[in-house]
Amino acid sequence: MIRILHLADLHIGVENYGKIDPSSGLHTRLKDYLERLDEAIAVGLAAEIDLVLIAGDIYKNRSPNPTHQREFARRLAQLRSAGVPVFLLTGNHDISPALGRAHSVEIFDALDVEGVTVADRPRVHTIRTKSGLLQIVAVPWITRQTLMTREELRGASITEIDYELRRRLERFIVDSAAKLDREIPALLAFHGSVDGAQMGSERAITLGQDLVLPRSVLAQPGIGYVALGHIHKHQVLGENPPLVYPGSIERVDFGEKDEPKGCVIVEIAPCTPARWRFVPLQARPFISIEHDLRGSSDPLGTIRTLISRQNLAQAVVRVELQARVSRPPHFMNSRSGTCSKPPVPKLSPASQFRSSVAPAVASPTPIPSTVSHLAAPWNCIFSRSNRRLPPPVSRNCSPPSMSCRPKCSCAGGVAA
Repeated sequence: MIRILHLADLHIGVENYGKIDPSSGLHTRLKDYLERLDEAIAVGLAAEIDLVLIAGDIYKNRSPNPTHQREFARRLAQLRSAGVPVFLLTGNHDISPALGRAHSVEIFDALDVEGVTVADRPRVHTIRTKSGLLQIVAVPWITRQTLMTREELRGASITEIDYELRRRLERFIVDSAAKLDREIPALLAFHGSVDGAQMGSERAITLGQDLVLPRSVLAQPGIGYVALGHIHKHQVLGENPPLVYPGSIERVDFGEKDEPKGCVIVEIAPCTPARWRFVPLQARPFISIEHDLRGSSDPLGTIRTLISRQNLAQAVVRVELQARVSRPPHFMNSRSGTCSKPPVPKLSPASQFRSSVAPAVASPTPIPSTVSHLAAPWNCIFSRSNRRLPPPVSRNCSPPSMSCRPKCSCAGGVAA
């Protein structure tokens, strides 16, 4: 029996909502992702794993900076010093759509790092572990460009290329599974979408055209486990064999606030479905506080009550309020066509948050220091017409600028 630590979607380099940590010089959100990776590695080593399999999207993008590369390399070195081989499957965030451009983890292959296997093309790998051999049918993220340069597909439409790409991948999986040695444990690693999977925030940050494969193609005879990556929500799409998305190791945004984050420990043997268990990781909490204050006689008291009901320690907090304003926050000069901004009330020193709230709500009364951002929608009003201004072009969480913004949707920072 071989034990495997199955990870996916590390996204090292995502640095939203945080700040630079002065003690280390690293972004606090980068530290979140590295700490979750450290936690997952500790879980794996405690379980005496034989292999670490990362099913794609090691970095946030295809061009990780040297700091991100250094931090990931340190984790690889830790695993190799423990005698654990590492299998890296490339995902859509790892590869470049341009032919000839190196992908983000190709350096490990170029350096021929012992015990580190980089799977950047469809292929069957046989990995030697301390508990024996393991066969891996690798299906990394594949781009259209791999087929568009073929002579037989020159001039083909995007639909025709997608069909041919899917047909060839399905044929590769079926043929590879048929050739597997049934005396050696085997799994399939795929970075992409599976028919029936529940999509989440990854759709908003997907780089490249998504490729969806049916479950029936992945669940081939002789395959004991299907290690999936790409979708950030942990989910299981089949049991014979298990088709498992471990999900991302850390929350990317508020679309994932209710999703558990973790890793998967797999135990696999020949000719039988693998056993597996999901291990939750201590991902940073994302808390969203939403309320309509338009009917409240004490909006600040209501805000305090809403906040007191939440445990905001070390959380990324978003406060979204609807409130009436005593006067429009911006007025349009009908002659010049420009916006003017009324004075913003000064907050007391006890108010430790950046306020973008309408003047009727933002008052000198102290707000609890656990709130790092506060926002309330409003409508800019023209002085001589009832036309509404166009929607904002960005989600800028600074105080409103001189340009009219009909709404401000500030998404929180990290609570103290």
